Amino acid sequence: MKEIVQDGAPVLRKVAEQIPETLFGTPELARMIKDMEVALDKELDGVALAAPQIGLSYQIFIVRKDRTLPPLPKGSQETPPSPEIEVYINPKIVRTSRKRAKRDEGCLSVRGVYGTTNRHERVTIKARRPDGSHVERGAGGLMAQIFEHETDHLNGILFIDHATDLVRAVRGSERRFAYFGTPKVASDTLSILIENGFTPTVVITSPDAPRGRGLTLTPSETKSVALAHDIPVLTPEKLDAAAIAEIQTYECEYALVVAYGKIFPEALITSFPHGVLNVHYSLLPKYRGATPMEAALLAGDPTTGVTIQKMVKELDAGDIIAQQETKIAPEETARELRPRLIEMGAGLLVATLPDYLSDATILLPQDHAKATRSRKIKKEEGQLLLDAPALENWNKYRAYADTIGTYFFADGKRIKITSAAFKNGTFIIERVIPEGKKEMPYSNFSKK
Repeated sequence: MKEIVQDGAPVLRKVAEQIPETLFGTPELARMIKDMEVALDKELDGVALAAPQIGLSYQIFIVRKDRTLPPLPKGSQETPPSPEIEVYINPKIVRTSRKRAKRDEGCLSVRGVYGTTNRHERVTIKARRPDGSHVERGAGGLMAQIFEHETDHLNGILFIDHATDLVRAVRGSERRFAYFGTPKVASDTLSILIENGFTPTVVITSPDAPRGRGLTLTPSETKSVALAHDIPVLTPEKLDAAAIAEIQTYECEYALVVAYGKIFPEALITSFPHGVLNVHYSLLPKYRGATPMEAALLAGDPTTGVTIQKMVKELDAGDIIAQQETKIAPEETARELRPRLIEMGAGLLVATLPDYLSDATILLPQDHAKATRSRKIKKEEGQLLLDAPALENWNKYRAYADTIGTYFFADGKRIKITSAAFKNGTFIIERVIPEGKKEMPYSNFSKK
């Protein structure tokens, strides 16, 4: 695969050669265009590419038309548009509008630098297609900006030559990485990472699963977020040799894991040159395992936190890269605590990755002698005995508030608790849903 060259490469400062008539319609021209397509496809934030950017000094640029379209609304179930490439050969801008507009701009060959350019609002371009046919096209907005940006490339000009307010941003997408995750905690984290410039090269999540009364095959929350951002998605049933081989084709330097749901084989861990980082929602080595937040609430802990660890084969036993502690309010349930920890974990990742990737982070080995475990939760663990200690019932209610919930039995029927409080050492049930009935105040139910 051709790599995208960066500022400083001589080819970016040359006036590119015209494609001769004898090359139109040939396999040689088709190969050049294919190399450009493959290079652009790997750059998820790229919308267009000029031939000099992959070291070919020819007058060609391509546009990923599907990436110029407005993004689908968040949560949309609509299928993202298929990749659509437009090819412009020997292009020439023949008309421009008098009006100009200031536009934010970046470049795949000047990674991490962004600025403001003063582009024409409308541009008309003449060019040739790969078969030699002629095309003339006028465009405004983003396409006009693309036409000027790419023809600049073909004349040895970079946007930084005339842009103002240049800034260098820390962008996670400069380093190729894979993201593993499945449920909402993972999709929420992925959204926060993308908002902060950390867009994964590929997302690996669980296969679509039956959901709802109709048992309709439904993608995971993480898959939905990835597709909405045009990120490739893999859904292997197992992390076997075939799955690992497919993941390796994306040539990722490192991986991030948030609630993926499968044990990583050592062959997968070692396949990433910069390792695998995992967000764990406790202060390791405390509460290793599947339900660390719930474990902290069940225990009535006054504090918890998040840990970024470098994954090893043993579950949650990797070296600590970063930790952040937070207090748990006495009235706080999983409904409030979980989103706080998700945001904290994503923020800690964003803050930690630049130093980690530049090898400026000191890793701290865990004290394995202090390790404690959290385990998967079964639905029946949500049952409360109303004569049990009040604090025990309150902590169960807090821990399971956003997952399995809590309930008790009365006259052989299951009564779901939807709202409760803890005051003066007393567990107070506020609202319930009796089996087969609608939600009601507990005081109404207890009178029956």
